[in-house]
Amino acid sequence: MDSSVLAEAYQEINQRFLQLVDNLSALHGLSALSLNAPDETELLRAALRVLMEHHDLRRCSVFLLEGDTLTCAAGLDWRELLSTSKSPTPSRPGTRFRLGEGLIGLAAEYGQLLRSDDCAQEKRFAPRTGDSGTDAVGSLICAPIMAGDDVLGVVNVSHPDSGFFNISHERLLQVFVSFLGQMLSNWRYFHEMERQIQRRTGELEAALAEAEALRHRYQELSVVDELTGLHNRRFFFPEASTALANALRQQRPFSILMLDLDHFKQINDTHGHSMGDEVLQATAALLKSQIREGDVIARFGGEEFVLALPNTDRGGALQLAERILDSIRACDFGTFPHRFQVTGTIGVAHIGGTEEDSRNRAELLELLLRHADQALYMGKERGRNQVCAFSDIAPDAP
Repeated sequence: MDSSVLAEAYQEINQRFLQLVDNLSALHGLSALSLNAPDETELLRAALRVLMEHHDLRRCSVFLLEGDTLTCAAGLDWRELLSTSKSPTPSRPGTRFRLGEGLIGLAAEYGQLLRSDDCAQEKRFAPRTGDSGTDAVGSLICAPIMAGDDVLGVVNVSHPDSGFFNISHERLLQVFVSFLGQMLSNWRYFHEMERQIQRRTGELEAALAEAEALRHRYQELSVVDELTGLHNRRFFFPEASTALANALRQQRPFSILMLDLDHFKQINDTHGHSMGDEVLQATAALLKSQIREGDVIARFGGEEFVLALPNTDRGGALQLAERILDSIRACDFGTFPHRFQVTGTIGVAHIGGTEEDSRNRAELLELLLRHADQALYMGKERGRNQVCAFSDIAPDAP
Protein backbone atom coordinates (compact mmCIF):
# COMPACT_ATOMS: atom_id res chain seq x y z
CA MET A 1 0.00 0.00 0.00
CA ASP A 2 1.19 3.47 -0.84
CA SER A 3 2.65 5.00 2.32
CA SER A 4 1.46 8.45 1.27
CA VAL A 5 -2.15 7.26 1.46
CA LEU A 6 -1.55 5.95 4.98
CA ALA A 7 0.07 9.23 5.94
CA GLU A 8 -2.88 11.21 4.62
CA ALA A 9 -5.32 8.92 6.42
CA TYR A 10 -3.35 9.28 9.63
CA GLN A 11 -3.27 13.06 9.33
CA GLU A 12 -7.02 13.15 8.72
CA ILE A 13 -7.72 10.91 11.70
CA ASN A 14 -5.34 12.94 13.85
CA GLN A 15 -6.99 16.17 12.72
CA ARG A 16 -10.44 14.83 13.55
CA PHE A 17 -9.21 13.60 16.89
CA LEU A 18 -7.77 17.01 17.74
CA GLN A 19 -10.97 18.65 16.60
CA LEU A 20 -12.94 16.26 18.78
CA VAL A 21 -10.73 17.12 21.75
CA ASP A 22 -11.33 20.84 21.09
CA ASN A 23 -15.06 20.25 20.86
CA LEU A 24 -15.12 18.28 24.09
CA SER A 25 -12.96 20.91 25.80
CA ALA A 26 -15.35 23.64 24.71
CA LEU A 27 -18.36 21.71 26.03
CA HIS A 28 -16.54 20.89 29.26
CA GLY A 29 -15.66 24.57 29.71
CA LEU A 30 -19.27 25.55 29.09
CA SER A 31 -20.59 23.03 31.60
CA ALA A 32 -18.13 24.36 34.19
CA LEU A 33 -19.51 27.91 34.06
CA SER A 34 -21.16 29.07 37.28
CA LEU A 35 -24.77 30.18 37.43
CA ASN A 36 -23.75 32.78 40.00
CA ALA A 37 -22.98 35.35 37.29
CA PRO A 38 -24.80 38.54 38.31
CA ASP A 39 -26.29 39.15 34.86
CA GLU A 40 -26.94 37.39 31.58
CA THR A 41 -24.38 39.41 29.66
CA GLU A 42 -21.52 38.21 31.86
CA LEU A 43 -22.71 34.61 31.58
CA LEU A 44 -23.06 34.80 27.79
CA ARG A 45 -19.66 36.47 27.32
CA ALA A 46 -18.06 33.72 29.40
CA ALA A 47 -19.76 31.10 27.20
CA LEU A 48 -18.56 32.83 24.00
CA ARG A 49 -15.01 33.04 25.37
CA VAL A 50 -15.02 29.27 26.00
CA LEU A 51 -16.17 28.70 22.41
CA MET A 52 -13.56 30.97 20.83
CA GLU A 53 -10.68 29.70 22.94
CA HIS A 54 -11.05 26.22 21.41
CA HIS A 55 -11.92 27.08 17.81
CA ASP A 56 -10.62 29.33 15.09
CA LEU A 57 -13.51 31.74 15.07
CA ARG A 58 -13.12 35.45 14.41
CA ARG A 59 -16.35 36.72 15.86
CA CYS A 60 -19.29 35.32 17.75
CA SER A 61 -22.31 36.87 19.37
CA VAL A 62 -25.53 36.00 21.14
CA PHE A 63 -28.85 37.60 20.24
CA LEU A 64 -31.69 37.09 22.69
CA LEU A 65 -35.30 36.98 21.55
CA GLU A 66 -37.74 39.43 23.12
CA GLY A 67 -41.15 39.33 21.52
CA ASP A 68 -40.45 39.37 17.78
CA THR A 69 -37.08 41.12 18.05
CA LEU A 70 -33.57 39.70 18.41
CA THR A 71 -31.27 42.01 20.37
CA CYS A 72 -27.51 41.61 20.72
CA ALA A 73 -26.86 40.71 24.36
CA ALA A 74 -23.16 39.79 24.16
CA GLY A 75 -20.42 39.70 21.57
CA LEU A 76 -16.76 38.72 21.36
CA ASP A 77 -14.13 38.85 18.60
CA TRP A 78 -10.58 37.57 18.25
CA ARG A 79 -9.05 40.97 19.13
CA GLU A 80 -10.67 40.89 22.58
CA LEU A 81 -9.44 37.36 23.10
CA LEU A 82 -5.85 38.46 22.46
CA SER A 83 -6.13 41.68 24.45
CA THR A 84 -4.52 41.86 27.90
CA SER A 85 -7.03 44.48 28.98
CA LYS A 86 -9.49 43.34 31.60
CA SER A 87 -12.13 45.72 30.26
CA PRO A 88 -14.30 44.23 27.50
CA THR A 89 -14.28 45.87 24.08
CA PRO A 90 -17.69 47.30 23.19
CA SER A 91 -19.49 44.84 20.93
CA ARG A 92 -22.21 46.91 19.32
CA PRO A 93 -24.78 46.47 22.04
CA GLY A 94 -28.38 46.93 21.03
CA THR A 95 -28.05 45.67 17.45
CA ARG A 96 -31.45 44.26 16.49
CA PHE A 97 -33.01 41.98 13.90
CA ARG A 98 -36.67 41.17 13.47
CA LEU A 99 -37.89 37.60 13.23
CA GLY A 100 -37.37 36.47 9.64
CA GLU A 101 -34.83 39.22 8.93
CA GLY A 102 -31.55 37.85 7.58
CA LEU A 103 -30.15 34.44 8.42
CA ILE A 104 -30.31 35.18 12.13
CA GLY A 105 -33.99 36.10 11.99
CA LEU A 106 -34.81 33.02 9.90
CA ALA A 107 -32.89 30.75 12.30
CA ALA A 108 -34.94 32.13 15.19
CA GLU A 109 -38.22 32.01 13.29
CA TYR A 110 -37.89 28.36 12.24
CA GLY A 111 -35.70 27.11 15.10
CA GLN A 112 -33.15 25.69 12.67
CA LEU A 113 -29.41 26.10 12.25
CA LEU A 114 -28.56 28.05 9.08
CA ARG A 115 -25.18 28.36 7.42
CA SER A 116 -23.80 30.52 4.64
CA ASP A 117 -20.42 29.80 3.03
CA ASP A 118 -20.33 33.10 1.17
CA CYS A 119 -22.28 35.91 2.76
CA ALA A 120 -21.40 38.29 -0.07
CA GLN A 121 -23.53 36.14 -2.39
CA GLU A 122 -26.14 35.21 0.22
CA LYS A 123 -29.48 36.92 -0.41
CA ARG A 124 -30.71 35.96 3.05
CA PHE A 125 -27.75 37.63 4.76
CA ALA A 126 -28.47 40.98 6.46
CA PRO A 127 -25.15 42.68 7.32
CA ARG A 128 -24.83 44.88 10.37
CA THR A 129 -24.07 48.53 9.82
CA GLY A 130 -20.31 49.10 9.74
CA ASP A 131 -19.28 45.58 8.63
CA SER A 132 -16.32 46.23 6.34
CA GLY A 133 -12.64 45.36 5.94
CA THR A 134 -11.46 43.10 8.74
CA ASP A 135 -15.02 43.09 10.12
CA ALA A 136 -16.52 41.75 6.89
CA VAL A 137 -18.29 38.40 7.17
CA GLY A 138 -17.31 35.68 4.70
CA SER A 139 -18.82 32.62 6.39
CA LEU A 140 -21.63 32.55 8.92
CA ILE A 141 -23.51 30.05 11.05
CA CYS A 142 -26.65 31.03 12.94
CA ALA A 143 -27.65 28.42 15.55
CA PRO A 144 -30.89 28.90 17.53
CA ILE A 145 -30.70 28.59 21.31
CA MET A 146 -33.56 26.36 22.40
CA ALA A 147 -35.16 25.51 25.73
CA GLY A 148 -37.57 22.72 24.92
CA ASP A 149 -39.68 24.06 22.03
CA ASP A 150 -39.00 27.70 22.90
CA VAL A 151 -36.42 29.80 21.09
CA LEU A 152 -34.41 31.89 23.55
CA GLY A 153 -32.11 33.47 20.98
CA VAL A 154 -29.46 32.78 18.36
CA VAL A 155 -25.69 32.23 18.47
CA ASN A 156 -23.86 33.77 15.51
CA VAL A 157 -20.34 32.61 14.62
CA SER A 158 -18.54 34.17 11.69
CA HIS A 159 -15.23 34.15 9.84
CA PRO A 160 -13.95 36.61 7.23
CA ASP A 161 -13.02 33.77 4.84
CA SER A 162 -15.63 32.23 2.59
CA GLY A 163 -16.18 28.48 2.86
CA PHE A 164 -14.49 28.31 6.26
CA PHE A 165 -17.15 26.31 8.11
CA ASN A 166 -17.94 22.65 7.59
CA ILE A 167 -20.30 20.01 8.95
CA SER A 168 -18.17 19.49 12.07
CA HIS A 169 -18.65 23.15 13.00
CA GLU A 170 -22.38 22.73 12.62
CA ARG A 171 -22.41 19.66 14.85
CA LEU A 172 -20.31 21.42 17.45
CA LEU A 173 -22.62 24.43 17.49
CA GLN A 174 -25.72 22.26 17.70
CA VAL A 175 -24.38 20.63 20.84
CA PHE A 176 -23.01 23.94 22.13
CA VAL A 177 -26.31 25.82 21.78
CA SER A 178 -28.12 22.87 23.36
CA PHE A 179 -25.85 23.19 26.40
CA LEU A 180 -26.15 26.98 26.32
CA GLY A 181 -29.95 26.88 26.11
CA GLN A 182 -30.17 24.65 29.16
CA MET A 183 -27.66 26.77 31.04
CA LEU A 184 -29.43 30.03 30.16
CA SER A 185 -32.79 28.54 31.12
CA ASN A 186 -31.35 27.37 34.45
CA TRP A 187 -29.74 30.75 35.06
CA ARG A 188 -33.04 32.52 34.49
CA TYR A 189 -34.91 30.07 36.68
CA PHE A 190 -32.26 30.34 39.41
CA HIS A 191 -32.28 34.13 39.40
CA GLU A 192 -36.06 34.34 39.15
CA MET A 193 -36.25 32.13 42.22
CA GLU A 194 -33.66 34.36 43.88
CA ARG A 195 -35.72 37.46 43.02
CA GLN A 196 -38.85 35.81 44.35
CA ILE A 197 -37.04 34.82 47.54
CA GLN A 198 -35.78 38.39 47.95
CA ARG A 199 -39.25 39.75 47.28
CA ARG A 200 -40.87 37.31 49.69
CA THR A 201 -38.14 38.03 52.24
CA GLY A 202 -38.81 41.75 51.85
CA GLU A 203 -42.54 41.15 52.26
CA LEU A 204 -41.89 39.02 55.33
CA GLU A 205 -39.57 41.63 56.83
CA ALA A 206 -42.18 44.32 56.16
CA ALA A 207 -44.87 42.14 57.75
CA LEU A 208 -42.65 41.49 60.77
CA ALA A 209 -41.89 45.20 61.08
CA GLU A 210 -45.60 45.97 60.89
CA ALA A 211 -46.36 43.29 63.47
CA GLU A 212 -43.64 44.70 65.74
CA ALA A 213 -45.05 48.20 65.28
CA LEU A 214 -48.53 46.92 66.12
CA ARG A 215 -47.16 45.08 69.15
CA HIS A 216 -45.36 48.22 70.28
CA ARG A 217 -48.49 50.27 69.65
CA TYR A 218 -50.58 47.79 71.62
CA GLN A 219 -48.13 47.93 74.51
CA GLU A 220 -48.23 51.72 74.41
CA LEU A 221 -52.01 51.75 74.34
CA SER A 222 -52.10 49.33 77.25
CA VAL A 223 -50.07 51.69 79.47
CA VAL A 224 -50.80 55.10 77.90
CA ASP A 225 -53.95 57.15 78.27
CA GLU A 226 -55.05 57.88 74.71
CA LEU A 227 -56.66 61.25 75.49
CA THR A 228 -53.87 62.93 77.44
CA GLY A 229 -50.82 60.94 76.33
CA LEU A 230 -49.89 60.35 79.97
CA HIS A 231 -49.27 56.88 81.32
CA ASN A 232 -52.12 55.15 83.13
CA ARG A 233 -52.46 53.22 86.38
CA ARG A 234 -51.06 50.04 84.85
CA PHE A 235 -47.78 51.82 84.12
CA PHE A 236 -47.69 53.89 87.29
CA PHE A 237 -47.63 51.16 89.91
CA PRO A 238 -44.52 49.18 88.77
CA GLU A 239 -42.61 52.36 87.88
CA ALA A 240 -43.47 54.17 91.09
CA SER A 241 -42.75 51.01 93.09
CA THR A 242 -39.26 50.78 91.58
CA ALA A 243 -38.60 54.47 92.24
CA LEU A 244 -39.75 54.04 95.85
CA ALA A 245 -37.50 51.00 96.33
CA ASN A 246 -34.50 53.02 95.13
CA ALA A 247 -35.39 55.86 97.50
CA LEU A 248 -35.65 53.47 100.45
CA ARG A 249 -32.36 51.79 99.59
CA GLN A 250 -30.57 55.15 99.32
CA GLN A 251 -32.45 56.57 102.34
CA ARG A 252 -33.78 59.49 100.34
CA PRO A 253 -37.19 61.20 100.62
CA PHE A 254 -40.11 60.25 98.41
CA SER A 255 -43.41 62.09 97.83
CA ILE A 256 -46.76 61.49 96.20
CA LEU A 257 -49.02 64.22 94.75
CA MET A 258 -52.66 63.50 93.99
CA LEU A 259 -54.40 66.15 91.83
CA ASP A 260 -58.13 66.44 91.17
CA LEU A 261 -59.69 69.17 89.03
CA ASP A 262 -62.42 71.05 90.85
CA HIS A 263 -66.04 70.86 89.66
CA PHE A 264 -65.04 68.98 86.50
CA LYS A 265 -68.53 67.53 85.99
CA GLN A 266 -69.85 71.08 85.85
CA ILE A 267 -67.38 71.87 83.05
CA ASN A 268 -68.68 68.94 81.02
CA ASP A 269 -72.31 69.84 81.72
CA THR A 270 -71.89 73.54 80.95
CA HIS A 271 -69.34 73.59 78.12
CA GLY A 272 -69.58 70.07 76.69
CA HIS A 273 -67.42 66.98 76.86
CA SER A 274 -65.11 68.16 74.08
CA MET A 275 -64.20 71.17 76.19
CA GLY A 276 -63.73 68.84 79.15
CA ASP A 277 -61.31 66.80 77.07
CA GLU A 278 -59.44 69.99 76.17
CA VAL A 279 -59.08 70.86 79.86
CA LEU A 280 -57.71 67.39 80.63
CA GLN A 281 -55.22 67.60 77.79
CA ALA A 282 -54.05 71.06 78.87
CA THR A 283 -53.66 69.87 82.45
CA ALA A 284 -51.61 66.88 81.31
CA ALA A 285 -49.34 69.17 79.30
CA LEU A 286 -48.85 71.44 82.31
CA LEU A 287 -47.96 68.52 84.55
CA LYS A 288 -45.44 67.16 82.06
CA SER A 289 -43.82 70.58 81.82
CA GLN A 290 -43.37 70.73 85.62
CA ILE A 291 -41.83 67.34 86.38
CA ARG A 292 -38.21 66.20 86.27
CA GLU A 293 -36.58 63.21 84.67
CA GLY A 294 -37.17 60.28 86.99
CA ASP A 295 -40.55 61.53 88.24
CA VAL A 296 -43.52 59.28 87.43
CA ILE A 297 -46.79 60.82 86.28
CA ALA A 298 -50.08 59.17 85.35
CA ARG A 299 -53.72 59.83 84.79
CA PHE A 300 -55.51 57.79 87.44
CA GLY A 301 -58.89 58.14 85.81
CA GLY A 302 -61.46 60.83 85.13
CA GLU A 303 -60.04 64.19 86.22
CA GLU A 304 -57.57 62.70 88.70
CA PHE A 305 -53.78 62.67 88.22
CA VAL A 306 -50.95 61.31 90.36
CA LEU A 307 -47.24 62.09 90.54
CA ALA A 308 -44.50 60.06 92.24
CA LEU A 309 -41.51 62.24 93.14
CA PRO A 310 -38.23 60.49 94.09
CA ASN A 311 -35.70 62.56 96.06
CA THR A 312 -38.42 65.09 96.98
CA ASP A 313 -39.15 65.95 100.60
CA ARG A 314 -42.30 67.51 102.03
CA GLY A 315 -41.19 71.08 101.31
CA GLY A 316 -40.24 70.35 97.72
CA ALA A 317 -43.49 68.50 97.10
CA LEU A 318 -45.57 71.38 98.49
CA GLN A 319 -43.69 73.93 96.34
CA LEU A 320 -44.25 71.84 93.20
CA ALA A 321 -47.93 71.41 94.07
CA GLU A 322 -48.38 75.18 94.40
CA ARG A 323 -46.62 75.79 91.05
CA ILE A 324 -48.93 73.27 89.40
CA LEU A 325 -52.04 74.95 90.79
CA ASP A 326 -50.77 78.39 89.75
CA SER A 327 -50.23 77.11 86.21
CA ILE A 328 -53.73 75.63 86.08
CA ARG A 329 -55.32 78.83 87.39
CA ALA A 330 -53.49 80.88 84.74
CA CYS A 331 -55.10 78.96 81.87
CA ASP A 332 -58.12 80.35 80.04
CA PHE A 333 -60.54 78.01 78.29
CA GLY A 334 -63.43 78.53 75.90
CA THR A 335 -64.12 81.62 73.80
CA PHE A 336 -65.52 85.03 74.62
CA PRO A 337 -68.01 85.56 76.21
CA HIS A 338 -67.88 82.02 77.60
CA ARG A 339 -64.30 81.97 78.77
CA PHE A 340 -63.59 80.30 82.09
CA GLN A 341 -60.75 79.21 84.39
CA VAL A 342 -60.13 75.93 86.12
CA THR A 343 -58.85 75.19 89.60
CA GLY A 344 -57.61 72.04 91.26
CA THR A 345 -56.93 70.49 94.62
CA ILE A 346 -53.77 68.53 95.46
CA GLY A 347 -53.12 66.11 98.29
CA VAL A 348 -49.50 65.46 99.33
CA ALA A 349 -47.97 62.48 101.16
CA HIS A 350 -44.30 61.76 101.80
CA ILE A 351 -41.69 59.69 103.63
CA GLY A 352 -38.53 61.24 104.95
CA GLY A 353 -36.08 58.59 103.75
CA THR A 354 -34.25 58.16 107.05
CA GLU A 355 -36.74 56.05 109.02
CA GLU A 356 -36.78 52.28 108.91
CA ASP A 357 -39.93 50.70 107.55
CA SER A 358 -40.73 46.99 107.80
CA ARG A 359 -43.42 47.15 105.10
CA ASN A 360 -42.55 46.11 101.57
CA ARG A 361 -42.52 48.71 98.85
CA ALA A 362 -45.91 47.70 97.43
CA GLU A 363 -47.57 48.13 100.81
CA LEU A 364 -45.76 51.40 101.39
CA LEU A 365 -46.74 52.76 97.97
CA GLU A 366 -50.39 51.88 98.63
CA LEU A 367 -50.16 53.63 101.99
CA LEU A 368 -48.68 56.79 100.46
CA LEU A 369 -51.40 56.85 97.79
CA ARG A 370 -54.06 56.42 100.44
CA HIS A 371 -52.59 59.24 102.52
CA ALA A 372 -52.37 61.53 99.47
CA ASP A 373 -55.99 60.71 98.64
CA GLN A 374 -57.07 61.50 102.20
CA ALA A 375 -55.21 64.81 102.04
CA LEU A 376 -56.89 65.55 98.73
CA TYR A 377 -60.31 64.83 100.24
CA MET A 378 -59.51 67.12 103.16
CA GLY A 379 -58.50 69.89 100.74
CA LYS A 380 -61.84 69.61 98.99
CA GLU A 381 -63.63 69.69 102.34
CA ARG A 382 -61.79 72.91 103.14
CA GLY A 383 -63.00 74.64 99.97
CA ARG A 384 -60.94 73.21 97.09
CA ASN A 385 -58.36 75.17 95.01
CA GLN A 386 -55.57 74.43 97.49
CA VAL A 387 -52.75 72.10 98.50
CA CYS A 388 -53.17 69.91 101.55
CA ALA A 389 -50.46 67.71 103.09
CA PHE A 390 -51.36 64.53 104.94
CA SER A 391 -48.76 65.37 107.57
CA ASP A 392 -50.84 68.46 108.46
CA ILE A 393 -54.02 66.51 109.12
CA ALA A 394 -52.37 63.47 110.73
CA PRO A 395 -49.01 64.56 112.09
CA ASP A 396 -48.56 61.40 114.16
CA ALA A 397 -49.47 58.94 111.40
CA PRO A 398 -46.74 56.36 110.60
